[in-house]
Amino acid sequence: MWVFGYGSLIWKVDFPYEEKRIGYIKGFSRRFWQGSTDHRGVPGKPGRVVTLVEDPEGCVWGVAYKLPMGREQEVKTYLDYREKGGYQAITVTFYPRPPLAPPPNQTLLYIGSHDNPDYLGPAPLEEIANQIVSSSGQSGQNTEYLFELADAVRTILPEDSDAHLFSLETLVRERLQNGHKHSHTQTG
Repeated sequence: MWVFGYGSLIWKVDFPYEEKRIGYIKGFSRRFWQGSTDHRGVPGKPGRVVTLVEDPEGCVWGVAYKLPMGREQEVKTYLDYREKGGYQAITVTFYPRPPLAPPPNQTLLYIGSHDNPDYLGPAPLEEIANQIVSSSGQSGQNTEYLFELADAVRTILPEDSDAHLFSLETLVRERLQNGHKHSHTQTG
């Protein structure tokens, strides 16, 4: 059994695996549209973490992990708990780089669908950036999640020019440099 990571599973690998491969899945785009009230926020003040949204033209790069033979269910149970905040497991086709023979089949993917209670959905990038700057939870600052993901994608997945991720990183870094003095413009 393989598991595909596109968010914290890329940079926070706290589970055993036999092998890992860089590659991509098709038909999705990565977005900071999932709320986190357990890891990067709290109830009433959620952080924002990534999920995948359906996108016929989309391609998301990440890392797939082959779970240890004989321990698949144990590791999956742990991941089910780790990803409990609105995520469900589905299976997808993973395209490793370089290609594997035979290719992994039944690659597990944790996705926060739009009908889960923690789904926040789309918002202007500025609003998402403000929420990330001001959120933290039991796993730490929401900014750490964003920066760790952006650094990992830039380092191990240079093919991925994820405009949403990198634009958000730039906005958040600007806010932090300016002491989080973002202005709210009012009209009326």
